[in-house]
Amino acid sequence: MKAQAGWSAGTFVSRFDGDQPLARELVSLFLLEYPRMMAAVRDGVQDGSADEVRRAAHTLKGSLSNFTDLAPVTTAFALEQHGAAGRLTEAAATLAQLEREMEDLLTAMRQFTEAFP
Repeated sequence: MKAQAGWSAGTFVSRFDGDQPLARELVSLFLLEYPRMMAAVRDGVQDGSADEVRRAAHTLKGSLSNFTDLAPVTTAFALEQHGAAGRLTEAAATLAQLEREMEDLLTAMRQFTEAFP
């Protein structure tokens, strides 16, 4: 399986002693929750709520860190920091960056779940 965005399904599965069904279930749960987490960040930015941006980005960062230590985690952390500092203009730009970074990771995760039905 091709690794995208630096994410390796094989490496992820190895964290669970090769238990593909467990790894697939965890990825599937993330894929189900991801839209809600991103919507919370977007809503915070659109509503001008720095605290909501901080909290939602923190939640997303924590969830992402279970799967990767790549750019999306760093960007989610930056988003969290923008929220904590009340920098909503920067948060909007960082959110757009995060969405771009997530595209390849989400594609790789979807391919992983589809490869092991």
